[in-house]
Amino acid sequence: MIDDKAADLGKLLTLEQEVRQADSLATLTPLICNRSRDIVEYTQAALAVTGASGQIRVTGFSDIAVVDRTAPLVAWLESRLKDIDSNTEIFQPTAEDREPVADLIPENIVVLPLRSASKGLLGAFVVTRTSAFSDGDKSVLLHLASVYGHALAAHNNAPVLLRIRARLGGRRKWAIATAALLILLIPMRLTAVAPAEITAADPFIVAAPMQGVVDSILVKPNEKVTAGTPLLRLVDLELKSGLEVAQRAYRIAEAELLRGRQLAFTSPDDKAQLAELIAQVELRRAEMNFSEDQLSRATVKAPNGGLIILDDPRKWQGRPVVAGEQIMKLAQPQFVEVEVLVPVTDAITLSEGSRVDIFLDINPLKRHVGTITSVPYQSSVSEAGVLAYSVRAKLKSDADMPRIGLRGSARVYGPRTTMFYFLFRRPITAFRQIIGV
Repeated sequence: MIDDKAADLGKLLTLEQEVRQADSLATLTPLICNRSRDIVEYTQAALAVTGASGQIRVTGFSDIAVVDRTAPLVAWLESRLKDIDSNTEIFQPTAEDREPVADLIPENIVVLPLRSASKGLLGAFVVTRTSAFSDGDKSVLLHLASVYGHALAAHNNAPVLLRIRARLGGRRKWAIATAALLILLIPMRLTAVAPAEITAADPFIVAAPMQGVVDSILVKPNEKVTAGTPLLRLVDLELKSGLEVAQRAYRIAEAELLRGRQLAFTSPDDKAQLAELIAQVELRRAEMNFSEDQLSRATVKAPNGGLIILDDPRKWQGRPVVAGEQIMKLAQPQFVEVEVLVPVTDAITLSEGSRVDIFLDINPLKRHVGTITSVPYQSSVSEAGVLAYSVRAKLKSDADMPRIGLRGSARVYGPRTTMFYFLFRRPITAFRQIIGV
């Protein structure tokens, strides 16, 4: 008795060793179907393996070298194996299920799922015989199923892409393609994200009134000023000298006119020169007034109250300027707008009245909603050296308007389109630039 158990154990260990040493599924299949008879007696055995598509197909029979896929028994087995899953330990078809192939196989059938802890259900091992399987036979078969499942896992190395491709076959492929097409046709609004800055709406441009050199800036950036506040002063030494010369020439002309009037009473010739002397006085007066006006314009004053927009006052000290050159801006803090620099590479069709959402860097969680007020026809190079369209937008009424100078990002909304164009707009543009079409 002890010798028989030792012999059976030796056969089991030998079979396990041969199964683990099998180098391919083709070598493993006959071992499972034929050598298992040394451990548990049966009439017929079959091995079914889960393919890349997820379907279980019969790959081997005991005592048969090649499986006939058109055989009724093969078709029946594969139809029954669809009912098992990775949680089934042992499956025995009922007499009603065996009726289509009752004349082909014995009445006692045991189906054992072959599974792996990492790869799930890998196939099934089917054994049949005329006598019923005892509990001991079933325990041994379950042990063999565990060994065979581990062996199948070692040979189940189908590439992931191949398994995915197989699973997407048939009707499932067309269903997924139809669903993807419908998703790509979902209407969406075309958008673009671009840098934005809060700027003043219609600021007053403080420019150089004449050609000269900036002597000093009399205000600070972001300083609030009132009407008449001196903003900047140009170098006025030459203007002061010119005014003194003009005043002196005016006084000399007046003195000559007074002398001419006194002599006119006694000399007809001096009386004839009075008109010329009067003209000289008027000319010198006009020159003096012009010099005074030039000197007064050397100090630029604020025409009204507002906020000073200036980058760095030190950059202007000693700098020569020409008439009309912008030096600073005078803005009203309560009137602001948004400048959105949309790069040419991200440009979309925009129109006045389109929506724009602004998220400032100082508070990225708060959204400011506005509408586009102007869209330029031509692009220009921004301060960052990027070719972009300078789009202007007006913020909707907000109790807490952002201050001038804040920066952030803006999402501008264009026309409606499909999700396909929304997702593939840039790749299509890049492809067209590559092929030159």
